[in-house]
Amino acid sequence: MELTNPTRFQMFMLAAVIPLSGAAGHAAAPDIGDKAPAWRFLQGTDGLLHSRKDLDSSEILVVAFLCNKCPCVKGYEARFKRLQKEFGPQGVTFVGINSAIGPLENMNEMRRRAADARYNFHYLFDTSQQVGRGYGATSTPHVFVLDQNRRIAYSGAFDDNRNESLVKHHFVVNAVSDLLARRPVAVTKTKQFGCAINYR
Repeated sequence: MELTNPTRFQMFMLAAVIPLSGAAGHAAAPDIGDKAPAWRFLQGTDGLLHSRKDLDSSEILVVAFLCNKCPCVKGYEARFKRLQKEFGPQGVTFVGINSAIGPLENMNEMRRRAADARYNFHYLFDTSQQVGRGYGATSTPHVFVLDQNRRIAYSGAFDDNRNESLVKHHFVVNAVSDLLARRPVAVTKTKQFGCAINYR
């Protein structure tokens, strides 16, 4: 779905392409309106294996690609938790997936990160990187909002500023609110920013 009569700000966000190393392979990433890739049997920090079908009862899914080392992710953790707390009762589920590689990207560090930050959402390890590749995730955090039919309704940044006090545009919160109200999502795509996801 393309933006209709986008504002100057929206056009800027769509055009502000910042090259990131480690592009997500050669396969074409799904676009807005496409069916979102599923995942199966990803290990979570809770010790269980998780599949997307386990969340079929959720009205909306917010899928964020995270990692342990990225300061940008750490700066957003409170906002992620707040989204889950505020919208969870309305059928929205936030899921964090780690597709990154590196010394700190392992299950022990994921458990430590989830415990230290008191995650109130599932944090799953994509050891094969297939889920990250499937979504075309390029940075942490890279956020996707999936609608009631599990089509991608929004892709990009959580909001427009790492400094929460300076945020003017709440992309993910607004997309979730639009979907819950059965309205078309006003802004469907922005440029994600953060630490690059490198693929093997």
